[in-house]
Amino acid sequence: MALMQISQFQRLVENMIFVRFFASVFFVLAIVLPLQTSFAESLINGDAVLWKIEGQGAEESYIYGTLNSSDRRIVDAGAYAHTLLRNADYLMVDILDDDAIKQKLFSVMLYNDNRRLRDLVSPETFEKIKVIGYEYGYLARQMNVLKPWAARVVFSSPPSEASRISLGIRTLNQTFQDIANEQGIDIVPLQTIEEQLQIADALNEADQIALLDTLPAEIQTVEGIYQTRINNFLSQSSGALYQEVLDEISVLSPEAQAKYMESLVFNRNRQMVSRMEEALRKGNSLTVIDAIHLPGQQGVLKLLQDKGFTITPVK
Repeated sequence: MALMQISQFQRLVENMIFVRFFASVFFVLAIVLPLQTSFAESLINGDAVLWKIEGQGAEESYIYGTLNSSDRRIVDAGAYAHTLLRNADYLMVDILDDDAIKQKLFSVMLYNDNRRLRDLVSPETFEKIKVIGYEYGYLARQMNVLKPWAARVVFSSPPSEASRISLGIRTLNQTFQDIANEQGIDIVPLQTIEEQLQIADALNEADQIALLDTLPAEIQTVEGIYQTRINNFLSQSSGALYQEVLDEISVLSPEAQAKYMESLVFNRNRQMVSRMEEALRKGNSLTVIDAIHLPGQQGVLKLLQDKGFTITPVK
C-alpha cells in the first residue's frame, strides 16, 4: 500500500482498537440463558459507571467505566471524574496511550503472507465490507489486507467517530491521560499493548469471520447501533452495554463463547484487578477502564469485593 494509505490506517485504528472488539464482556450465564432476556436491570454492579472503592482504612479511590469515544456528549459526561483525577495520586488505565501503540498495532493488523480477506469471507460479507468501507474512505484493496478481527475493529465505530479521530479530537479515555500528564500524576497501565494484541491475534479465525459476517449492510445501521451505545453510557448503565456485547457474540457456538469469554474477558479482569490492588490499598487513585469490564460475577467490581474492598455506586 502507498505510504499515505498506511498512515490513514494507523491514524484510524490508534484510538479505536479497544472500543468494542477487545472490550467485550459477557456474563457467564449468558451461555446457557436465552439471549433475548435482558440483563441490564439484574446484572450485578451493572447500574452505574462510577464507583467509590474503600478498603482497610486507606483513602477512598474511584473506578470509572468509560465508553472510549470522542463524541462531545461522552467526553462531557466525564467532567466529574476529571475533577476526581485532579485530586488523585494515581491514574490507572487499561492500556497506556502513547506513540508506540500505533506501530505495534499496525504490525499485527495486516496479513504478512499471501492470504487476503476476500478469499476468507463469503462474497456477501466482502461486498458489505466494500460498501461500508467506502463510507470510511477506504477502498476494497485497502480492506482486503486486513485480518478479520482488524476489519471488525475498523467498523466498530461509525464514520462520524472515525472523522473526529482523524482530526485529532481526543477520546474520553485519552482526556484522562492528558490531564494526568499535564499535572504530573503517575499513570499505571494495567495491561500492555503486546498482551492485548497477542490475545487478538490468537483468536480462532473461523470465529473472527463469523463475527465479521454480522456486519450490517448499511452504514445507517452502524450509526444507529453506536447511538444506542452512547445512550446506554449516558444513562450510566454498564449492564446495558454489557448486554449489547452479549447479543453480538450470540452468533458463536457456546464453546466458542466460553473460550472468547475466558481469554478476552475473565482473564483480563483478573489480571487488571491483581495489578490495581496495590495502588487501591494505598488509596486516592482513579482507575479508568471500559465500562463493560465492571459488572457481572466475574467483573472487576465483584473481584474487588472478593478481595475485601467495599464498592459504592456514585450517581
